[in-house]
Amino acid sequence: MQQVITPADKQVEHTTKSTIIQFVILAILLLNVSVSFTAFAFLQWYSYLSLGICIVNFMVLGLINMRKPMASYLDLVVGFYLVLLIIFSIINGTDIKNAIYKSIEVGIVIFCLNLWRRPELMVKSFTLVMSAAAYGNLAVMVLFPDWMFAAKDAFDSYILGGNYNQIGSRLIFGLALNTVCMRWGWWWKINMVVLSIVSIATLAFVGSMTSLSCILLYIVFCMIPSEKLQKLGSIAFFVFYLLFQCFVVFSGEGLHNNSLAVYIIEDVLGKDITFTNRTRLWDAAGSKFAESPIIGYGWVDTEWYTSEMDSFAIGPHNYIYSVLITGGVTLLSLLIIAIGLVFRRISTKFDKHANILLMGLFTLLFMMLMEVYPFFFLFILLYTLYYYPTMKFDDDEKAQQ
Repeated sequence: MQQVITPADKQVEHTTKSTIIQFVILAILLLNVSVSFTAFAFLQWYSYLSLGICIVNFMVLGLINMRKPMASYLDLVVGFYLVLLIIFSIINGTDIKNAIYKSIEVGIVIFCLNLWRRPELMVKSFTLVMSAAAYGNLAVMVLFPDWMFAAKDAFDSYILGGNYNQIGSRLIFGLALNTVCMRWGWWWKINMVVLSIVSIATLAFVGSMTSLSCILLYIVFCMIPSEKLQKLGSIAFFVFYLLFQCFVVFSGEGLHNNSLAVYIIEDVLGKDITFTNRTRLWDAAGSKFAESPIIGYGWVDTEWYTSEMDSFAIGPHNYIYSVLITGGVTLLSLLIIAIGLVFRRISTKFDKHANILLMGLFTLLFMMLMEVYPFFFLFILLYTLYYYPTMKFDDDEKAQQ
């Protein structure tokens, strides 16, 4: 007897295929962004392979999207940001190649969201891959403990991000997305517990105390039962972030002359007033920004930082200063507009889960007061918040029944 294939069967088959295709595209993308394959020589080839696949995926998805172009306000702002980043790099003759690569990474996600309109799958895919990467990273640290004998400033010692200071950005990204996934079933809740334990253990092992403190704070925040208290906590944390950026980071070396700041930081908090010589880097970044405040210098590489700013360390060790250097007030204005669009959109469905996700964004921003992470993680959290009001959750369906 011949089997009859109904339109419903074809629809299921089409959905399954599109799900697999989207997952593979996003999985390869996230591995390319978050994993440092140079930690092991035999994995070097995958670094080039994944980058090549991402470039091809970007071109194919771009051509498909051109047939039926769609763009949200956030797409337009972020797209303009990425295009200007490339243009400013061309004008200044800086690292044009990496400006294009970094723009492609975010562009792939935008194309996927516009083509398939399945932000839920994006969140699940990134959470699953980042969790696997975190577990794999800890397993490698245990099985190959050479990292314990490497210098603190050594690069490419860890699978997850290379440098030990980069690990925290990957972990908070995975944890923040996992809080959204918890609304899709008990498996994700178990994964949240395991991922939290692995994150704490990993950061404690490598000694990244800033990231460890922030992630511990985020985990405690997630466990607060009161929604009202959580909202007050997230607002207070964001205000503290803004004050720290404006009055501490932007002060640079001038912070040493502020007796109140010296008292609070050294005597009350017991911290180094230089924040491990970061004030020196912030001061150098501020001086360089003043030379090109409108368009900055485009995407710059390690050699540019050491020759034009300070040879003590690579980069400004502050994300806002990084934006100002790469694109001046122009790119910073676009970033603020993008964040404003996300805040306005999320306000239409601002529940407890949205607030926890927002706190994840604030935690990442606070961590970036002291370090510069790939802007991919920031933009993806912004897109997750932007699409959150349209996502369909299992607990919503149960509440309606």
